[in-house]
Amino acid sequence: MHLNVLFFSPTGGVRKVAVLLAEAMAEHAEYVDLSLTLNGQRSVCFTSQDVCLIAVPSFGGRVPEIAAQRIASVQGGGARAVLVSVYGNRHDEDTLCELRDVAVAAGFLPVAAVRAIAQHSIVPSIAAGRPDDADVQQLKDFGKEIAQRLAGEETPPLDLPAKERYRPFGGVPMHPKANKRCTGCGKCASLCPVGAIPRDNPSLTDEKTCITCMRCVTVCPEHARALSPLMLTLAARKLKKACAERKEPELILGGTE
Repeated sequence: MHLNVLFFSPTGGVRKVAVLLAEAMAEHAEYVDLSLTLNGQRSVCFTSQDVCLIAVPSFGGRVPEIAAQRIASVQGGGARAVLVSVYGNRHDEDTLCELRDVAVAAGFLPVAAVRAIAQHSIVPSIAAGRPDDADVQQLKDFGKEIAQRLAGEETPPLDLPAKERYRPFGGVPMHPKANKRCTGCGKCASLCPVGAIPRDNPSLTDEKTCITCMRCVTVCPEHARALSPLMLTLAARKLKKACAERKEPELILGGTE
């Protein structure tokens, strides 16, 4: 089976999960990075003969808006799809249901879903080191089980609860800023998924555009971008209780709900 993997992974956690699943599902996979403008392609099209894995992070219990927009621009063509929601050990809330709706509207046929945990992008002390060894084994097992289901004569469609409305998400009230270590190399500006960093002055951040995905912090070679330490401490305290209990990956197969 050839697998197409569409992923939005600003800090790398979603990509790790997607690769683990993909390598267990198929010998060959082609990757499309949704944090870029569809790899520079004008359009991405699939047919009913294709199988796709679509992986996104959960931002406040929702699919990141830019990721939803880029999935919506893809022509699913009836391709069977495995949906993946990755969150930082709090909860993914409406993410999978919203991803299902976005994928269906784009022409995909969702047949399975996975919830997985990765290190929290804003507060890295939460779910630090995940996916860990236990996650890796479980995700590989999930991938093999999904592959067996896809190899069968029939693949029942994914059945997730319908949502009349999604939970509100107004963004994160803090944004990474550059410090004096910034050399102006522009790497952060070239890789920002929403263009919130001016290419001619990468020490700045357009706070109205920034989605606090933390991509710029992750890719900066000088470690010159960071959130306010005070705001980060307050965020960690707010999330501590909700993230205290270890969450485990979850597999949902079509026809089993």
